[in-house]
Amino acid sequence: MKVMQRGIMKTVPGKMAEAMELNEKYMAIASRLGMPLSAMRMYRPFIGGPEYMHTIIFEVEWDDFAIMAAFFEKVMAEPEVQSMMPKWDAVLESHEVELYVPMP
Repeated sequence: MKVMQRGIMKTVPGKMAEAMELNEKYMAIASRLGMPLSAMRMYRPFIGGPEYMHTIIFEVEWDDFAIMAAFFEKVMAEPEVQSMMPKWDAVLESHEVELYVPMP
C-alpha cells in the first residue's frame, strides 16, 4: 500500500539556517539508507504570519508501508543520526509527522 509521509517542522526563530544544515546532512544519510529522494518535496511558507515563517514542510511518497517502516528502523539505528538528535532538539520547536494513504 502506498503511503505519503508529511512532516511539519517548526524551527526556533533564528535557527532556520542551522535546521537546513542538519537537514542536508540527514538527507545524505537517508538517501544512503533507502529514502526515495526523487519522491520527496520540501516547502516553506511563501506568505503568512510569524507563526508560519519558521516552518519547513516535507512530503515523501513511499511505494509501500513496509518499505517505509524498514527504512525508519535502519535510520533510527544509525549512530550518525542518533548523534544528530540533540542538535535537532536545539533548533526545532516541534516536529509532527502525518501519514496518508491514497483514496480509491
